[in-house]
Amino acid sequence: MSLAEWFQWLEQAPVSVAIAESIWLFPILEGSHILALPLSVGMIVIFDLHLLGLTLAGGRAATVMKEMLRWSKIGFAVMFITGGLLLMCHAGRAYGNPFFRAKMIFLVVLGINAAVYQVVFFPKMPQWAAGRAPAGAKACAVLSLIVWIGVIVCGRTMAYQF
Repeated sequence: MSLAEWFQWLEQAPVSVAIAESIWLFPILEGSHILALPLSVGMIVIFDLHLLGLTLAGGRAATVMKEMLRWSKIGFAVMFITGGLLLMCHAGRAYGNPFFRAKMIFLVVLGINAAVYQVVFFPKMPQWAAGRAPAGAKACAVLSLIVWIGVIVCGRTMAYQF
C-alpha cells in the first residue's frame, strides 16, 4: 500500500467518517485545535522573544522556560491529538495539498531546531546572565518564530483548501 493509498484509507475509516459527519465533534475538535494554539505556540513565542531580549526583561532564561514549558506541553498535547483527528477526516485531500506538505516540513524543521536548542543551549541556560542569551540561542529563537508563522499560515490556508 502506497502512502497516498494509506491516506485515502485513513479518510474512509469508520472513525474518520464518524468524526467528519458529526454535527458537534468535528467543530469541537477544530475549535480545540485552534484554541490550543495560543497555549502552545504562544508560550514558545514568549520564550523566543525573551531569548531575543524583547519580553520579560530581567528574567532568567531557565526560569522563564520552566514556566512557559509547562503550559506549552499541555497546549501541544491538545494540538497534536486534535490535529491528528482532524487530519484523519481529510487525509486523502491533505495528502496532495501543498500547504499540508509545507506544514509537515515546517514541523520537522521546528523539531530539529528544538532538539538543537535542547542539546546545545539548554544545559548551559542556568549560567546565562539575565537577558544574555548567546547568539546561537537567539538564532534558534529567530528560526522558531519564522517557522511557527509558516506552520500557522499553512495550517489555516490548508483548511480552506478542503
